[in-house]
Amino acid sequence: MNMRTLATGIGFTEGPLWTTDGRLLVVAMSRGLVVEIDLDGGVLASIEVGGGPNGLAEGHGGAIWIAQNGAALRPSRSARPTPAGLQRLNTDQVTDVPVPGALAPNDLAAGPDGRIWFTDPGLPGSTGDGRLCAHDPVTGTTSVLLDGLAFPNGLAFGPEGDILYLAHTDDGVITQHRWTGDRLVPIGTPRALAAGGPDGLALDAHGRLYAAAPDAEAIFVFEPDGRPAGEIRFPEPTFPTNLCFAGPGLDVLVVTGAKGGRVLLVELPGRARGLALRAGAA
Repeated sequence: MNMRTLATGIGFTEGPLWTTDGRLLVVAMSRGLVVEIDLDGGVLASIEVGGGPNGLAEGHGGAIWIAQNGAALRPSRSARPTPAGLQRLNTDQVTDVPVPGALAPNDLAAGPDGRIWFTDPGLPGSTGDGRLCAHDPVTGTTSVLLDGLAFPNGLAFGPEGDILYLAHTDDGVITQHRWTGDRLVPIGTPRALAAGGPDGLALDAHGRLYAAAPDAEAIFVFEPDGRPAGEIRFPEPTFPTNLCFAGPGLDVLVVTGAKGGRVLLVELPGRARGLALRAGAA
């Protein structure tokens, strides 16, 4: 497979997002920035959001939502005071969205119910106080869907929107849950990584699941039925934190590599295409 670097030296990179209007965004957690990257290479623009932005998702109307850990995970160069919670980015306007009890929100996704679903693993060194929450942009309320978790991290919805995949970094597994409309029901057998713990997740159009594993320096791929389908290795230390499918045809994989503050583009064999993300219901 072909692999090339799109950008380097932009801080601790995380949370890549390909938007419906054709932009590639990532966060620079250690600098409190959301950065736009050119698919041909280079940085196009950046905006300061403060604290420690950790993940990105697109909601209804094109609003970009940010999981903000408030610099709880690592020092930030940003001087903008930003509490842990969520943020909403419209063009160049950043709005802090309070989340009751937020400790260090990590990753997020637009849910099938129009809410913004996000993980909050808790503060460094804590165990068993991680949560999966959903924020309603219309009412401004946040609900806890799962709690008592050990470092919940990446999350992604399946093709029909009713299956949630949830990464448990400390346990080295990815669990499946069915959303019934009012609750989550565990289903199937957890997908266990061959090494390391899962961070960010993405799915392709065939339902294959891709999991970034920073400590294993790899991306592990699973078939829809849970069988291992291979792995992606890197030619040098990368610490891959997260990933998304990008490009007009969603046929390239973008990986954030925290070592060197890099953003990488991977062309997969067979030109695998990504699952088109829902941008949030009205």
